[in-house]
Amino acid sequence: MKDLVLVAINAKYIHTNLAVRVLKAQLLEFEIEILEMSINDSMHRIVQQLMDIDTKIIGFSCYIWNIEIIFKLAEIIKKAKPTVQIMLGGPEVSFDGKALLETYSFCDFIIQGEGENKLQQFMNNPQNLAEISGLCFRDENGIVWENTDDKPLALNNLTFAYFQNDLESLKHKIIYYETMRGCPFSCSYCLSSVNNGVNMLPLERVYEELDFFIQAGVKQVKLVDRTFNCNLRRTKDIFRYLIKCGGTTNFHFEMTGDLIDDEMILLLKSAPAGLIQFEIGIQSTDPITLKAIGRKISLTQTEKNVKKLLEPQNIHIHLDLIAGLPYETYLVFKSSFNRVIALFPDMLQLGFLKCLKGTRIRKEADIHDYRYTSFPPYEIISNKYINAKELYQLRQIEMLVDRYFNSGAFKYTMHFIIQTNLFDTPFDFFEQFSFYWAEQGYYDMGKSKEQLYGIIGEFCEKHQKGQLIKEYLKFDFLTNGNLRLPSGMVDNSPNKEWIFEFLKEPRHIETYLSDFINFAPKKIYNQIKFQNFSQLFMEQFFGKTSVNTNKSSLLLFTEKSYQVVN
Repeated sequence: MKDLVLVAINAKYIHTNLAVRVLKAQLLEFEIEILEMSINDSMHRIVQQLMDIDTKIIGFSCYIWNIEIIFKLAEIIKKAKPTVQIMLGGPEVSFDGKALLETYSFCDFIIQGEGENKLQQFMNNPQNLAEISGLCFRDENGIVWENTDDKPLALNNLTFAYFQNDLESLKHKIIYYETMRGCPFSCSYCLSSVNNGVNMLPLERVYEELDFFIQAGVKQVKLVDRTFNCNLRRTKDIFRYLIKCGGTTNFHFEMTGDLIDDEMILLLKSAPAGLIQFEIGIQSTDPITLKAIGRKISLTQTEKNVKKLLEPQNIHIHLDLIAGLPYETYLVFKSSFNRVIALFPDMLQLGFLKCLKGTRIRKEADIHDYRYTSFPPYEIISNKYINAKELYQLRQIEMLVDRYFNSGAFKYTMHFIIQTNLFDTPFDFFEQFSFYWAEQGYYDMGKSKEQLYGIIGEFCEKHQKGQLIKEYLKFDFLTNGNLRLPSGMVDNSPNKEWIFEFLKEPRHIETYLSDFINFAPKKIYNQIKFQNFSQLFMEQFFGKTSVNTNKSSLLLFTEKSYQVVN
């Protein structure tokens, strides 16, 4: 029989759960099994797997994305196996544990706050429940008790979460890892602001653990450290170590943009492409809003640093905005959107405020007339400054930003639209485009990659802005490795005879297609695409001095590259 089963229900199949692994790593003397599923798995399949495990206790790791299914699972298991004890832990049950136990009779225990030491105490001495800090439990009379939580534990005292894990099964999943807990800032919407102070692992241990991931060849490691660069010297030391080690693992860091200095930017220029990516939270560019949420950042310095980081094109950068913050009207959000998208990050993540349990912004709901869902993820519906209709319009825009800007499939088209002011502002483009999607009913059905290209072409033509757009769309399509044009895209390729004559000439292969040396023309033909582009496009894209003066220019595309054919 197992002493404990730790259950993680992740938001996506590719995700993993750090909490259950770090808990298990502290309890090596017990028989513990981890069951990791996702919210997309059938609830009955999860129940069946839990029913097949003989165990005394089942512990669920609770978050906003899984709490509803966890309550259902817990009820089914408790009724099916009344002797099994149900334990909950995690951020979603850490602020109202007593109330939850009083509401849900099928739950036996709730651990609030950091769980490692508390679970260890529980497993070693389950009779002394009153002495376990942060524990909510029922006594023999059914009365619910809530113990006072203790001070934060020392992070370095914990055993590495992946110490005894076989990472081969996780090689193609996202691994979550922490080098510190807490945050030096106090943003009102964030749970990390609830506890003061920052608890860091020493550098030598961080190096060992990062090396563990590199040697295992995992696909991506996402550090959950809230402000990774709050200690600049430490941050630069870690970046130096990663650059020195190399490897194929991608490391994702949450950074504060204005805390990056020139020495760090110079250091990061030497990083191999794909090694490091940043998520930088801007959230709003309105000073009044930033002050209200306790976010003390220099927008000017953040913008300067983001531009410098993007220039070498080796660091993938996500920038974040949050809709629904205090004092930010629809028009104020529009200003934030325009200012941030003008930096051309690799991704612009447009999120919506969540009034999470335990946060200051939830406590200030009456001040700002917040209306948010009573169920997870407690997302905003309206407030004093922006109404529900406006927020839902932003949701429509967010879908198009994801499909057209964040996907990378329309990179050059997006740059052209935004840089040349085809519409008054970038926000105006996405707003009008979203109206068009709604009018045509496109939001109500799935769209293939080819259809997405066609829709934006239709829209720009309708607004009499389609002269170059279609060429940019074709260029985007071809540079994304798509060498067969869909219907609707004009094929300006030379004739087949000309192409074969070109491919028969050895110097052409040597000059333009060196990867295909010694290949027969027939073998090459289906792996390339020639296309003529107008001189107007060539001047716009390449600059007037870098192309010839003919009426059109010929470009040669392969799945990996493109070049001008002279």
